Amino acid sequence: MRKHKPSCQQPVKTIVCPPQHKCVNTCSYSQVNYVHPIHTTVMDQHTVQNKHFYPQTTSWEQNVNQTNVYGGQTWPPNSGNNNGFNGHNGFNGNNNCNSGCFKGKCRY
Repeated sequence: MRKHKPSCQQPVKTIVCPPQHKCVNTCSYSQVNYVHPIHTTVMDQHTVQNKHFYPQTTSWEQNVNQTNVYGGQTWPPNSGNNNGFNGHNGFNGNNNCNSGCFKGKCRY
């Protein structure tokens, strides 16, 4: 076998090159909420129809005037028999008479 001769090796030289630029595109997602308020006013056009009625009633009134006359000549004239009456305590036997009445009784 052969023997190698020792050799002197020089250190290995390293050269660092400038870095290469590599671009990697990624995508991300985010949500932004926008609030757009809307107000709705409902306008109800309501019509009230007022209906007028005029019922009519009729009433009747009667004014009665009354007079009472007291005194004066006695009717029938006093003839001397039973104070001028033909019945017992009344004219023609009746307790009521047509003239000179006072609460349904004859005045004597």
